[in-house]
Amino acid sequence: MDKQQLKQQLAQSLGQGLLLGRQLATETAHRVRTLEEDLRARREVDVAGMVAGLRARLGEQIRLEPLPLDSDLSERRGPMGLGSVRTEAWRGEQLRKIVLSHIAVPGVIEGLALTLLPEKDLDVACFAADLMALPWRISVNADVYGRDWQTRDSLLGLRATYMRLGSSGGPAWAAKLGSGRGLHAKLRPRQIEEGFAALSQGVAAYLTELADAPPGRSTDSQTQFFYAFHEHGPRRRPALQKLFGEEWAERYSRLLFE
Repeated sequence: MDKQQLKQQLAQSLGQGLLLGRQLATETAHRVRTLEEDLRARREVDVAGMVAGLRARLGEQIRLEPLPLDSDLSERRGPMGLGSVRTEAWRGEQLRKIVLSHIAVPGVIEGLALTLLPEKDLDVACFAADLMALPWRISVNADVYGRDWQTRDSLLGLRATYMRLGSSGGPAWAAKLGSGRGLHAKLRPRQIEEGFAALSQGVAAYLTELADAPPGRSTDSQTQFFYAFHEHGPRRRPALQKLFGEEWAERYSRLLFE
C-alpha cells in the first residue's frame, strides 16, 4: 500500500468516525431531551385532579348514593405520614358498589383505582380500572370481567384507541375473565393524559352498556372476579402491606372487589 492509499484510508476512517460521533451525539441529545420531558411530565402529574374528574363523570351519568366506610378505609395513612390511600364508595342505578381510590406514596407511586360492581340480578360484567404513575412510566388498565357472553361485545368501539396506546392482553391470571379488548398499557409519563382519557372512555362505554343490561344472574361471575383480584391484586403488593398492614390490605381488597 503506497502513501497516497494510506492517506485516503485514514481520511475515510476519520470521516466515518466523525459521522458516527455526530450520530451518537444526536442520539444522546435526543435521549436527554426525552428524559427531561418525561421527568417534567411526571412532576406535573395531577392524580387528584383525575380522581375529581372521574367522580364528576360518574355523577353526571348516574345518581351516586354514598356508602358508609370505616374511617381507616376512607383515609389510611402510612407510618409517620408516609403515603396515603383515600377512598370513596357509592351505590347507583344498577350498580351495587362503586369504589374510587387515590393512592399516593411520594417518590414511589401515585395513582387511582376504580371498580364498578353491578347488581347481581343483572347479566353483565364487572368493570375495573387503574392508573399508576411510577417514577419512569405510567401503567394504565381498564377492562370488563365476567363470563364470555358478558364480555363478548364490551368495549368494542375502543379497540382501535387502546391499540394505538400499545395495549396488550392484560395479566394472564385475568385472561379467562377479561374481554381481551381492554386497556392494558405501559406509557411514558408524557402520555399520561392520553392514558387517562382512554380510561375515562372505558368508564363511559361501560356505563352506557350497563344501561341496557339484561336481567339475569351474575353472582358466579362476580365471585370469580373477586377471587381473581383478591388473590393477585393490590392485597398482594408488598409496599401496600408494609405501609398499611396486612389486615388493612385484606379489608381494602374486599372493599374494592367483593
